[in-house]
Amino acid sequence: MKNSLWVGYVLLFLFSFALYWGVLLGAGAAALALAYYLRGRARRAEDVVACAHAQWQINTVWLNLLLAVLGIAGVVGVAAWMGSDPAIVEKFEALSPGSQPPMEMLQQFWAVPGSKALVVFLCAWVFLLLLWPLKRTVQGMLALRREQEPANSGSACWLALALGVLLQIGIPMIFLK
Repeated sequence: MKNSLWVGYVLLFLFSFALYWGVLLGAGAAALALAYYLRGRARRAEDVVACAHAQWQINTVWLNLLLAVLGIAGVVGVAAWMGSDPAIVEKFEALSPGSQPPMEMLQQFWAVPGSKALVVFLCAWVFLLLLWPLKRTVQGMLALRREQEPANSGSACWLALALGVLLQIGIPMIFLK
């Protein structure tokens, strides 16, 4: 069962980079199906730690999907709020690429009401979507290595966060040159 849990964590690890490479979305579906199967097996075997890891994997996939849906809904909401004012639409239409220097276009974009809120929302959403599921995956891997439940991993939570940041920065830098 432990080897199957490792496979689930590897699939979750791959799924954490689906925002860069869309083909990795299938890893999330595979991790979810495997985790549901492993949770059922662990419950029948009364293996509390394996059951906790399988549930952790299930929750990580659903968290990732929930963050994606909330992010898309937030972007649509902010865009709808910004796009309902004709004056704002005119300011956006004036920002045609190539007709002005980039810094001047950026200054004009910042002058549009709501643009700062949109940028802050997008940055926070992308940060959460990229980092939180990867942090949970690394935390689960560290807990599985120590044969304990992921939710009770103590200081491994901070180590997982640091590793998640390093991985989320390093791997795309290597492969997206």
